[in-house]
Amino acid sequence: MKQELTATMLGTYKRCPRRYELEYVHDLKPVGTSEALAIGTNYHANLERILRHEEYDHSGLAGKMSEAFEKFIDWEDWGATPEQEFRVRISRVLYLKGRLDALTSEGIPVEHKTTGQNSMEKYIDHLAYDDQISLYMLATGSREAIYTVIQKPTIRQGKAESEEEYLSRVSEWYSPEHVMGVRVYRTSGELEEKREELKYLARQIRNTKLYWRNPNTCAITTCPYASICLSYEPEMQTAGFEKKERRNEELCKY
Repeated sequence: MKQELTATMLGTYKRCPRRYELEYVHDLKPVGTSEALAIGTNYHANLERILRHEEYDHSGLAGKMSEAFEKFIDWEDWGATPEQEFRVRISRVLYLKGRLDALTSEGIPVEHKTTGQNSMEKYIDHLAYDDQISLYMLATGSREAIYTVIQKPTIRQGKAESEEEYLSRVSEWYSPEHVMGVRVYRTSGELEEKREELKYLARQIRNTKLYWRNPNTCAITTCPYASICLSYEPEMQTAGFEKKERRNEELCKY
């Protein structure tokens, strides 16, 4: 039987199988969009337009973050095509699918990230362990990737300050230390190890009969499924959640 997985699905399962069950077996999603998620979505939409050499929305925080990207990242050297979807065969039954933020003319995957961490160096150091970019390298056959990371503004709007004044300060606050483009590399051995891990996790997911909870993850991050984690039943009406139209709504082609 054919099995299709994305990097997001695998990351969710590794963090908490119970959340995986709610999100990808029962296909539930929270109703509404948080402000932080909306900013990230608008930022990514702007970067897609920038890479296409099109006009983009300069308004709000997402607009100022996008202006900083355009100013401090050498994106014009990439010859990149944004928003590339893929579906590649990993084994006889397993397919890895997903969407790249961009793909350079040399076939190097590009991933855009935002962070609320105060230390950009700490975030950059973590990229050595990042699963998602390793999977994207497997999908593209590349042994390197480009990560762009932008720090969300740490300054806040003053009580007597208008939004226009605040956004002007945000523009002045951004500097090269808040926006970075990083080349990430993997050896062929590391990528082959990731391929075997992917196949192993896929078998676990395919054969599991128990989606256990991971309380350690709950202690570190806020889970949008916390309100139904302990009590969800497929027959129940669940306030605050709705059924997804597709398992992977972020994808168009697959």
